[in-house]
Amino acid sequence: MLAEERRFRIREFLSVRRTITASELCEKLKVTPVTIRRDLEALEADGVLIRSHGGAVSRMSSTNFQPAYDSLLRSNNEEKEAIARHAERLILDGETVFLEGSTTVCQLARHLIHRNRLTVVTNSPSIVCELQRSIGVTVLCTGGDLQKDTFYLSGEWALRALSEIRIDKAILGVSAIDPEYGVSTARQAEAQIKKMITKAARLRIALADHSKFGIQSFAYVGPVTDIDVLVTDGKTDPQHIEALRAAKLDVQIAESK
Repeated sequence: MLAEERRFRIREFLSVRRTITASELCEKLKVTPVTIRRDLEALEADGVLIRSHGGAVSRMSSTNFQPAYDSLLRSNNEEKEAIARHAERLILDGETVFLEGSTTVCQLARHLIHRNRLTVVTNSPSIVCELQRSIGVTVLCTGGDLQKDTFYLSGEWALRALSEIRIDKAILGVSAIDPEYGVSTARQAEAQIKKMITKAARLRIALADHSKFGIQSFAYVGPVTDIDVLVTDGKTDPQHIEALRAAKLDVQIAESK
């Protein structure tokens, strides 16, 4: 695991818990105490945390934590790939689908290149680039204000485009989901996109790896019942899965190769 990915994971841990011990980090990340000490020193210099005896205390606001896109691409990559492969089976040729700008959904787009008579609407420049080589996929981009750190189009133009369409399926990335609180995200602009597209879709499919559960973020999107199908990986806490299924969600577990 590269240093940048380890430090991203430490940020993730601290977005859920305000404190964490060095021994816990060594166990979770499978590295030595010396490596963890260097990581904590680097994150303290960045203003992310304060080192304490035997661990660290977060200086971040957990609700506003939004990691860089490059870090997200490398985080839980194996699980995201499994989720993408599983989600690909839920999309049929001839449908019109919305692919939201998230790293997991972008991996899904790579599996759709050879599809036929598929229409994809997206607010993601990355997904546009992935599908531009496809002969059988028609691609429509919303336009809007580019959030450069996440390669995500939002704002008035994007919302206006989404308000004028109806689609078969919406494939949404999820950055925070709590069975009781609902779905949330770090930015209000992204929450608005998610709210708009859930109203426009006949079926709402959410993709979320295990690290996204039990978290509440800054901008509220809606209750978990706004989702019809949720695809996650086998590391997700069974208690979260049971709670979501009790809320009548079709929770599907993606199997790794």
